[in-house]
Amino acid sequence: MFAVFGENRLKPVDSTTSSLKLAEWKTSEKTRTAYNDIFQNSELLSKIGYAVFKQYKQESLPTMHCAYILSICDILLNPKSSGIKCNDKSITRRINAFLVRIRRFLKLLFEYFTNF
Repeated sequence: MFAVFGENRLKPVDSTTSSLKLAEWKTSEKTRTAYNDIFQNSELLSKIGYAVFKQYKQESLPTMHCAYILSICDILLNPKSSGIKCNDKSITRRINAFLVRIRRFLKLLFEYFTNF
């Protein structure tokens, strides 16, 4: 994720970053912009996805993989959450929520184009 954004757009942090620095990072303008960009720029999401799942370079990323990438980015970048630690429970909960949203969106698209 940090490699895709580049240090000019998103300063890297990791699990050794102090709580104070992490809180500053989470509320910084760069982090807020990166968080918003993830959900508004599908090309950015694809770049991160293909960097993680290199075996899909020539194909579309499966929906589950997109939900996984969104989940990790949400945990790391969401200014409303205080930490950056990922665990199975938090990732699974977010994946399920994103899959529901994706399926609703696809259903709306399908209904729109079948009634068009």
